Parts: sequence; C-alpha cells; structure tokens
Amino acid sequence: MHFTRRAISPKASIVFDSHANSINSSLSRRPRLSECFEEEEQSGNMQQDIPIDNNAMPMAARSVRVHFAVDVENLQAHHSVFVVGSASSLGSWEATKALALQQDPERKIRWKGDFETTDESIKFRYFVGYYLTSDNGERLIIDKWEAFLNPRSVLCQVESRNGECRLDRVDLFGYYAGRKCVSDGWLQYPEENQILLRFHGNALKFYKTVKERKNCRVKLTPMDVRNRNPSSAHISFSYGEDEEEDDEDPNSNSNNSTHSQTQVAVLSDPKPKFYDQEETGVIFNNNKDYLVFRTHSVATEFLAFYIEIFSEERKRIGACYALPSSLQDTCGIVQLPFINSTGRPIGQVSIEYLFVKSLNRSDYVQKMDTTFCRHWKKRNALEVGHRGAGNSYTKFAMARENTIHSLNTAAKNGADYVEFDVQLTKDKIAVIYHDFHVLVSVARRDGHALPPPPTMDSFKDVTNLDYHELPVKDLKLSQLKLLMLDHLSFPQKKENVKKLVEAGEEEEDFKPFPTLTEALTKVDPDVGFNVEVKYPMMQNNGEHECDHYFERNTFVDIILSDVLKHAGNRRIMFSSFDPDICSMVATKQNRYPVLFLCVGDTQRYTPFVDQRTSTSMTAVNFAVGADLLGVNFNSEDLLKDPMPVKKANEFGMVTFVWGEDLDKKENINYFKKELGVDGVIYDRIGEEERRRNVFIVEREQKKALLSCSGASTPQRFVFFKV
Repeated sequence: MHFTRRAISPKASIVFDSHANSINSSLSRRPRLSECFEEEEQSGNMQQDIPIDNNAMPMAARSVRVHFAVDVENLQAHHSVFVVGSASSLGSWEATKALALQQDPERKIRWKGDFETTDESIKFRYFVGYYLTSDNGERLIIDKWEAFLNPRSVLCQVESRNGECRLDRVDLFGYYAGRKCVSDGWLQYPEENQILLRFHGNALKFYKTVKERKNCRVKLTPMDVRNRNPSSAHISFSYGEDEEEDDEDPNSNSNNSTHSQTQVAVLSDPKPKFYDQEETGVIFNNNKDYLVFRTHSVATEFLAFYIEIFSEERKRIGACYALPSSLQDTCGIVQLPFINSTGRPIGQVSIEYLFVKSLNRSDYVQKMDTTFCRHWKKRNALEVGHRGAGNSYTKFAMARENTIHSLNTAAKNGADYVEFDVQLTKDKIAVIYHDFHVLVSVARRDGHALPPPPTMDSFKDVTNLDYHELPVKDLKLSQLKLLMLDHLSFPQKKENVKKLVEAGEEEEDFKPFPTLTEALTKVDPDVGFNVEVKYPMMQNNGEHECDHYFERNTFVDIILSDVLKHAGNRRIMFSSFDPDICSMVATKQNRYPVLFLCVGDTQRYTPFVDQRTSTSMTAVNFAVGADLLGVNFNSEDLLKDPMPVKKANEFGMVTFVWGEDLDKKENINYFKKELGVDGVIYDRIGEEERRRNVFIVEREQKKALLSCSGASTPQRFVFFKV
C-alpha cells in the first residue's frame, strides 16, 4: 500500500487518478456559480490542471429541462412576460422569437415557463411586453427589459438534478447579482412609432373666465379612427341625436388595438418618471407644469387623441380631438379648440408633438445579448478630449479640432474618450464639425478672367476676399473637401483665430470634415467616442441656429446606422443639446447610452427656448423621464450651484461636466474630487500633464493579476490510496 501525492487546482471539480485510470468521485465537488462566472470572464480557454485522456469517448450531452419563474410587480392586465436568451428555443436573443411565460393562476405576480435543451449553459434576460395589431399582423412591443451588462446565466448540465434545472428558483424581475437594472424598450418594427405629446408654457387658454383657472387636469386617450371608441372617449351634447354609424369595416382591427395606453411624466415634479394616468388625468398649471404624454402605435395614419380638460374638482370642463390631419408632420405644435358638453367653444389647448420612428435599417436586427445603455462602472472620473485635442480655432490647440489627427492626438495623450460633433452634409453624409455654418472665401475680380492662384499672403489679406456664410447642410461632402473655407470668427478676429483650411496640400487625416465612418475606422480603438449629435435649436434671442434642417428621424437614423455598422467593440456614448434628439437616439436602439447635454443657467452662451434646457435641475428631471443614462452639465452653472449633481446621484444617473471653466486645473480637480462627477470634458488633454488611458491601464492590470495569480496559486495536495 502506498500513497501518491498530486497537486490539483483549488477550483477543480474532479480529481483524476492516472494510476487507477478513473475519477475519484469521493473528492469531486460541484463548483459554485460565482467560480464559473469568474473563470468565464477571465479566460474562455483557461488551461485545466487535470490531465484528460484524448482517446476517451466524448460523453453525450444530456437533455435537461430548464425552468423559469419570475415575479413581476405592478404589471398591467394587457402585459405579458417573456424570456429571451442564447438558446434557439429562447429566440437566440431576438425579442420577437422569445419564450412567452405563463401567469401562475395562484400567484398573479409570478410567471413561469420551461424548455428542453442539451446546451452546457445558457444566458438569458426577462422582459415585459404587449401585443399591438398592425396591417402586417401582430407586433410584440417591448415595454421594459433587464438591461444588465452581463445577462443571467445558468450551467444547465452542472446545475441539473434528475434532468431538471432551476426547478425551485424564483427570480425577481430587474434584480440580478445584487443590483437593479431595468430599461425602457426600443422600436423594432418599420410601422412602430413612439408618440410624445407635451403640455407646457401657456398651453391652456380659456376664452371667457373671470380669473385664471388653477389646477386643471388634462387627460389624453389615444384612439384609432377606424374603430368604435370606448363610451368615455367622445364628446356628449345635450341636444340632437346622432346618426347611426355604418357598420364597421370588416377588415378593421376593432378587437385588437393598434396603439398602447397612454402614460404621462411630469417633468416639473420631483418624481419625473412615466406612469399610467388617472381617470381624470393629471394636474396642469400654465407656466408652471411640464407634462409629457407617451404612447406607441403601429398605425399612425389612423391615430388620433381624445383630449379632456377637468376642473380641480375633477369635473369635466371640455374636450377636443387631435385628428390625424392635425398631426401630419413628425414634429410640430398644434392649437386645438375644445368645447363643453353643449358644443360651445370655451377654450384652446396648445400641444407640442413628436413622432419617433423605428430605425430605418432593414439589414440590422437589434438583439438583446449585449447592451451598454444602462451600464456604468464607477471609477475615478473619466477624462475626455474636447473636439479631440481641443478647440483649435480660438484656443490654439496643437492639432486642428475635429480631425482624425486631433482625435488620435488626444488618444496618444491618454484621453479615455474623445468628444466630437456630428452633423450631415447636403448629400446626407455624417461628418465631424462643430459649427452649423462655414465661411466660403471668394476672391474679388481685379481685371483678370480668373482670380490669381491663392498664396499664403493672399489668404492673410482679407481685404482681397469676400466671405459668404453657408450652412454645412447646403454643401456636399465633395464641396466641403474642395472649397477654401474659414471659421465664422476668422474675418473679425483673424489674429486669434486659425484658418479652417490652409493653402497647400495636407495629409487627409489633418483635413477638416472627416466622416463619422472614417473616425470609427481610423482612430485608435482603445479610446471611447462621445458622439455629440448636432441638431439646430431656437435660441432665446429669437435666432434659430440653422433653419429648414433635416427631418429628425432621417437625421438620427443616418448617424446611428454609421455607428452600429462600424463601431465594433469601441466604447460609445451619445449626447445632444436637443432633448428630442436624446429621446430619439435612446428609443431607436438598445446598445449605447445617451447623455443629455445641458446649458443650464448661463451668461456665457445664448440660452435655448426649450424649457427642458433652462436649468440643470430641469435637465436632470428630463433625463430621468426619458430613461437616459445621465446628464452632461455646463461647468458655469455647477460652479454656482452643485445641487443638480447631487440630485442626479440620487436617481443613480451618470454625471459629466463640460465648459470653459475646465481650462483651469483647479476646477477639474474640484469636479473630480469634491463633486465626484463621472467624467470631465476639456481642451488640450494631456498637453501639460501626461496621462494614460484608464481602459488600457485596467486591461494591463487585469492581465498582470491573472498572470501573477496563475504563477502563485497555492497548491492543495491530495493523497490517493493505490
């Protein structure tokens, strides 16, 4: 009798005795799930410490029945619960092919289901949805879904007992691995639209009233004009008799809804998230409250709204219809007269509306396997290069701003992210440029048939040139590449402003107006992108940043399509000063996060008319209601009052800061160390103080830790009796 001493890994689940040519089952143990996840995350092909006989017959995978049970609270009667995942029976991450769970008749909040698989492991998520009926058939609309970075996981073969897996496991929707993460759904079908209707400012007007009515209540009910509406969704008159309606169209979907119920968010309320409206609507006071109503529709050409106005005592004052003919564009403002029960006009209601269409990209299916829309790893504040290496036209950064060279310079200087501005050319190509207009310089005639060839001296002599301001949207990409252009500030401040285009040849990466696709493919992949989506807005001074711009859905779709096609594994976040653009980017895709870019209370910049941008606190409420990741604040406003950051933190939001105050190192340190923001965006990153990209540092540290751990793993010795 003798003993053989063998070293095994501390995570081994079995011990193989080469002398006995068998597995010593008395020493085997079932691995903990946390160990399995840790090994999977660290290395997909980690070397095993146990020798395996390559000549042994592979063991056939057993069929296992995997059970799902999840509790979902506050579920609407028309909502259902689904599970989507990596297995084909779970839809292979496509929501439209997900497994529908069944409601437990004894416990209404619990939903159950199961399926059979031979897979070693599966990953999955739960989501809540409901069905609408379009002319193309039944459509599954995603209402809420679990947006964890890492989905739920189960080791089917390891965790099974007698062929059953997760038999006694009950999950709680939205809670996993010690945290909560639920996100709104996104638009999937070509005919699917999200409609937002806003009441704000002086939205209610009464034609005859002794004093201003306070605490009126507003209710919006969507309706399909082809179908017979509920008895409550019509205006009653005290006289006359209605003509009997003709029989309904036999092809209409009278028994199946083409629209969802309406939810409302009160952005002027401390709790600005969407909720189901009451029978008598929600309180609205002129110039105080800001209401946003939201619904989904798969037949917008027949979508109308029945609008009711109630008194503070919840008695109906009047009502009106917003018919499809009133909502012809994808966005706008409509004024509608409302009447009382006798048919007399008593007032007018003003509504601002927006139709968000699904992403117009037929070759791309948005799956649910990977999402970063709600993910943020807490660490020291990220440092973001403003326009790449910084503002070059007025602050003389080392590289011309918003060029491939500038973005790569910031990456070499250690930027974690680079921020740049994206807009469209006349031929609808997404390009990187900050201002909505450029100056085209035209040489005056001086007796020659053609102006003399340009020289450096001729460009410095502005007296020989005429400048014409043109919108970027009115120039094709080829024209932007060929014309001699200048920054808007050049003629007035030529000593302090660099030229946009220099005379002579330049390498392509140094030239302005790179395309978004070029940036995605040519810039160092380790640096993240903060893509600011530039859309012109009306300013308080009565000037519009750029009139007659592209339709919003078309504009956003082009930019999103470029990113989804070329981003690869690059870290991406979107931002915009336009609140509607933020809502649209978040609603059209489920992969990347969105930050609301806020001006707030400012003396330095021209404020916007949009009330949602007026203060930093209002910006927080909008971002919460729109289900965005966070807010990008103006440093000028936060230096006067840091409370918006604290408010955002209470909602669990991500906070960034931008602004000219970040030219000073002490302000950067204040925002990073005292306010604890998640990111700072500033010019000339890495010029004065060299730094390293935090993601590269973390990757190297993880690699070194794994290498060290592998070399110094303590050995456990087990003695085998032979």
